[in-house]
Amino acid sequence: MRAELAVAHRAFRQLWLTATVWAVVFGATVAASAVTYVSSFPDLASRQQIAASTGQDAGVSMLLGPISAIDTVGGYTVYKCYVFLTTIGAIWGLLAATRLLRGEEDTGRWQLVLAGGTRASRATLATLAALAGAVAIVFAGTVGGTLLAARNPDVGFATGDALVYGLSIATAPAVFIALGALTSQLGRSRRVATGLGMTVFGIAFVVRMLADSGTATHWMLWLTPFGWIERMRPFSENDPRPLLVAAAVVAVLAGLAVVLAARRDTGSGVLASRDTAPPRWWGLQSPLGLAARLDWPVLVAWCGGALGAAYAFGIIAKIATGSIPTSFNDVLGKFGLQGSFLRQFLGVSFLFFATLVALVPVSQVGALADEETSGRLVHLLVRPVRRWTLLAGRLALATTAVVVAAVLSGFGAWAGAKTQGVDPGLGSMLGAGLNLIPTALVVLGAGAVVLAVAPRAAAPAVYGIVTWSFLGDLLASLVDGLGWLERLSLFHYLALAPAQGIDAATACVCVAVAAALAGLALTLFSRRDVATG
Repeated sequence: MRAELAVAHRAFRQLWLTATVWAVVFGATVAASAVTYVSSFPDLASRQQIAASTGQDAGVSMLLGPISAIDTVGGYTVYKCYVFLTTIGAIWGLLAATRLLRGEEDTGRWQLVLAGGTRASRATLATLAALAGAVAIVFAGTVGGTLLAARNPDVGFATGDALVYGLSIATAPAVFIALGALTSQLGRSRRVATGLGMTVFGIAFVVRMLADSGTATHWMLWLTPFGWIERMRPFSENDPRPLLVAAAVVAVLAGLAVVLAARRDTGSGVLASRDTAPPRWWGLQSPLGLAARLDWPVLVAWCGGALGAAYAFGIIAKIATGSIPTSFNDVLGKFGLQGSFLRQFLGVSFLFFATLVALVPVSQVGALADEETSGRLVHLLVRPVRRWTLLAGRLALATTAVVVAAVLSGFGAWAGAKTQGVDPGLGSMLGAGLNLIPTALVVLGAGAVVLAVAPRAAAPAVYGIVTWSFLGDLLASLVDGLGWLERLSLFHYLALAPAQGIDAATACVCVAVAAALAGLALTLFSRRDVATG
């Protein structure tokens, strides 16, 4: 058992940081949604007014899920967080599983593990145990945030409600981790395994949308993991039956993955594929091209996530066009916003988009750090390639992804609002999206400096900077007496457009700081020894 414990321990070390970050984000999102609701809609009349304007819209239900109990604190919290938390959780779980199983096999490290005193089935089971531990962290963070919100007597969440809600949110990553473990046995590469998993994800999401399109198709919720989560009805019915279905599916998928891992040859896949293929030369002529070739799926996923999140928030913006209680305006007023309520709502929404866009650089910083610590970087440096060109290429690729994600955030917010008959202005939304770029570039520059000094700490540093900036700015704006925290947050220097005017001078200073950090990183990276092991 000593070998299996070592495998599980190593896998968990690779997971705990991202799991903790998402746990904090999930908990903070739930708490902020609940507390904001009771502050904005303090009486039954205002809540019924929101329910009347939104609760019967089939289009909103298709896109955002359950809205039937939006006149309650729990119902609104589920409605506000459902798509964002379940989608992020599912994709994170799928990518984590394929990275730790098929990804390790692609790099050859899995073969080294199996050369020791363990078998493929046991190593797979140990890795799944580590992934279960990561899901437990996300569950704990969600429950913790829910219980934190429950300290407000107006919220009224019971401990049992918080536990059921945490289980509902943890269902998505658990199911898709098991799915990723299975597809890792089916495909002959991580790219194929991830592609199979994302295909199932897309089908499951579409089936859930069809199920929410009307009462006649509601039975289809039993056919998709997202439907099981919705049917649990946290804070109202707390139905355990969908949870039992999810647990059974997870057990079956994980069991199949373990069995297939024991029966196939290492390096192969269950699904047949060609042993030879025509050469694909794209991206092999330069370090930048190679980085783009290797990382474009991850970058596309980040940009797609930014677009989807902004689209969802744009749809919710329909609420901002109705009769809004004064208390809701008071809450948004704490952020120092101006203009119509619609613009104030969108301004706060862009704080969430800023978090997503600022996390885009983590993929490039983490990828280059992994290349170096795994020894793959040495194979590039033995060729006539200068170190600074490698890092500069990664920074250029990350900058491009940041710009694209920022533009898509603005476009998505406009498109989502437009579908509900609300037009905040395409130019205004694109400007608000472009406004997210300077702070994201500062995060990229800071991550590059850490990478140039201590590559293993680079990805954690980026996660830490973004998480602290988001939480610090949110707490400083909503909690009296914590105003001093905002000066320690990068997002304090971000204008919440379109509700605040964009400060061109501040944006230029941020870009200059990012450029200085990038130059420092290039210098330090060129002068130190390459890390190994």
